[in-house]
Amino acid sequence: MKEKQLLLQISNQQKEIAELYVVIDTLQTNMRSVISYLDQEKKSEIETRSFKWCMNWKQGDEKS
Repeated sequence: MKEKQLLLQISNQQKEIAELYVVIDTLQTNMRSVISYLDQEKKSEIETRSFKWCMNWKQGDEKS
């Protein structure tokens, strides 16, 4: 690949990553909203280890 093509590919991938961060943030916001409507029993059923991991994930965690 030529340098120009590589730079274009890098730019496109950076845009895709930024869009994915927006999607993740939106999903986390929606999950917080939904959980606020549930009673404690239902919250206990939903708040699994993976749920907590998803809710606590932040941009940059994928690099560590």
